Amino acid sequence: MNPNSFLAERVRHIGSSGIRRVFELGASLKDPINLSIGQPDFDVPEPAKVAMKRAVDEGLNGYTLTRGLPALRERIAKQLKDDYDWEPDVFVTCGVSGGLMLALLACMNPGDEVIFPDPHFVSYPYLIELANGKPVRVLTYPSFKLDCDAIERAITPRTKIILYSSPANPTGIAYTDEDLKALANLARQRDLLIVSDEIYSMLTLDGPRLSIARYAPERTIMLGGFGK
Repeated sequence: MNPNSFLAERVRHIGSSGIRRVFELGASLKDPINLSIGQPDFDVPEPAKVAMKRAVDEGLNGYTLTRGLPALRERIAKQLKDDYDWEPDVFVTCGVSGGLMLALLACMNPGDEVIFPDPHFVSYPYLIELANGKPVRVLTYPSFKLDCDAIERAITPRTKIILYSSPANPTGIAYTDEDLKALANLARQRDLLIVSDEIYSMLTLDGPRLSIARYAPERTIMLGGFGK
């Protein structure tokens, strides 16, 4: 019996990641330079290692609360207040991809559309389809800059969410304050939810950390993390 016969229709057309194919190719090369994934090039800081070992030794090895450890949530909430004067509900997930999957499942009905700039993080369309939604790509070539006019043209009665990352994966472009204001105004005018993937927000080395949460806090889901 073919094991694939048990697969649901929604996953049958999902192929393997191009990044994973690059991994396989790289394993066959001599001394390759790895530009394929956002893995930090430095080790875990020593204080974090010590704290993790201490937690294991003290028996803190069980399930955490569903929303995350209170002390961690409080620290994240303080950072959001300090950075953006924003006081949202905080929920700790298993990575940004896990948070994105939960957000899509929680907010989308079957057939809802999600607009996102292209190039995009490889998982976006597949996660949207797994949530029974429709991915809608808006091309940004060759500048990779945010084009709110193009996004507005892509909006239909089924559009529910605008999804983007800034600094963007894979282009590295960071949207400007004017970009984020314009996108916030568009989302408010068309009553859309914004999902802002900010996993790379701490890597804006040539300017301040910006977030659309400043301009549309009531309709923003911010995804952030510490892995980069």
